[in-house]
Amino acid sequence: MAMVPATYFDGRSTHATRVNAWRDEDVLRWRSADDLQEWSAPWTAVEPSARVTGIPFTLRLRDGAHLQIDHDALPADWFPRHHLIERMADWLERRWMAALAGIVVVVVSLFGMFEYGLPWAADRIATHMPASVEHAMGKQSLAALEGRMLMPTSLPPDRQSHLQSVFWHFVNGIHGAPDVRLRFYQAKAIGANAFALPGGTIVFTDDLAKAVPDDAAFIAVIAHELGHQAHHHMLRQVLRSSGVLIVAGMLMGDVTSMGGVAAGIPMFLIDSHYSRHFEEDADRFALDALAQQNIDPMAFVHAMEALERAHPELQGEELRYASSHPLTGERIARATEASTRFRAAHASDGSHASH
Repeated sequence: MAMVPATYFDGRSTHATRVNAWRDEDVLRWRSADDLQEWSAPWTAVEPSARVTGIPFTLRLRDGAHLQIDHDALPADWFPRHHLIERMADWLERRWMAALAGIVVVVVSLFGMFEYGLPWAADRIATHMPASVEHAMGKQSLAALEGRMLMPTSLPPDRQSHLQSVFWHFVNGIHGAPDVRLRFYQAKAIGANAFALPGGTIVFTDDLAKAVPDDAAFIAVIAHELGHQAHHHMLRQVLRSSGVLIVAGMLMGDVTSMGGVAAGIPMFLIDSHYSRHFEEDADRFALDALAQQNIDPMAFVHAMEALERAHPELQGEELRYASSHPLTGERIARATEASTRFRAAHASDGSHASH
């Protein structure tokens, strides 16, 4: 019979009695240290506390009384099936290798959450967000930009009318094109730029409208923005960078989180940029759309070159337009290859037609 030193509290006063406790088959017994008093309780009436390192183990009784036993003094076979998870945690806490492994698991899990989990959640939210909510966010973002970064356009009405006509002719020719509209603004702070806001507003600055050499180059920029809009790139990028709390809130339907994302869109336009993957998606969409409407993808190259000329202060650096579109030789090379394929296909069609 193994006796365990314990402290007994009768549940009616704060008096503590030093006792020795033991298990007698299906009965828990304990006796005062002076052997003058003895108590007992059915084993099934005893509720043990969970094991917590450094905290005394408590045996609660039905009458409100309880016994406290030092954490390391309780026999392992007294309550083998109680609090298995806590017992496992207690066992792990005592082994430094397990603790080190736990730290590694936490670090890897956090990395996985930020590197893969958060982008995955952000993409699911963006692609399944109701159109009405996305429109509201885009409207809120545009209102925040107007009067600050975006001023009323100075383009002549006939120039605006012509570009709007070219825009609608192109958009209406794309099967399954996203719902979009074109707005012109004067924006000295960002110069020759264009970007698509959530909800479908494509912003085209006066400087860019003046920089593009022809309608085909204008359409090439529009096609690229349509690609961003079709894939919800801006919303996805802002959600990815907005943090765990906002994404989690939106997953749970927290409307206030949506306002936080809308507020982050202007900052994204000024300070951030699309991921390489998103840019490639938008470029691919643009080059395919141009070819489908019988426009040589070389127009995309002409648009990029016009942007480069419009931003001489960035010569020798990686040019960005809308602070989000890196201009690289690789992108121009892809457009040139697409143009080569386009011309070869049309030359082949012409050859067949002559026969």
